[in-house]
Amino acid sequence: MGEATAEVGGVRRARAAEAAELSELALRSKAHWGYDAEFLEACRPELTLTPELIEQQDVYVLENGGRIVGFYSLVPWKSEIELCHFFVDPPAIGRGVGRQLWDDAVERARARGHRRFLIQSDPNAEGFYRKLGAERIGLVPSQARPGRDLPLLVYAIDSGE
Repeated sequence: MGEATAEVGGVRRARAAEAAELSELALRSKAHWGYDAEFLEACRPELTLTPELIEQQDVYVLENGGRIVGFYSLVPWKSEIELCHFFVDPPAIGRGVGRQLWDDAVERARARGHRRFLIQSDPNAEGFYRKLGAERIGLVPSQARPGRDLPLLVYAIDSGE
């Protein structure tokens, strides 16, 4: 691996003891989009990671200088896999953290034999995913706010090496 990996620290499995830290990072990341306090509070349950969830799911973090700057999870969904909990700490947005996490997620999904993965996206993050090649295939209802729909995206993993 190159110097960039050593400098950033690379992507690694999350630890159960990091649940509160990851939950707070997710809330800060969601707040970056200018949502009001009431909406953020409504989102808190779905943004909260528990130690049990981290132990049961594949949650990965990216560190920089010993500090977690982003994370994601890959979660089985029916016969598919879903990219979930994809969050970057606001001070790290625009610094390549999201791209590094994305590339890692793609490689891990590919290594498991998946040809695509699904993403239920925040409307504000849809452009990021689409820029990387994901396509909108529909809408799904938001758990946090009735009547609000979220983009449902799919990313086709290039199976060619």
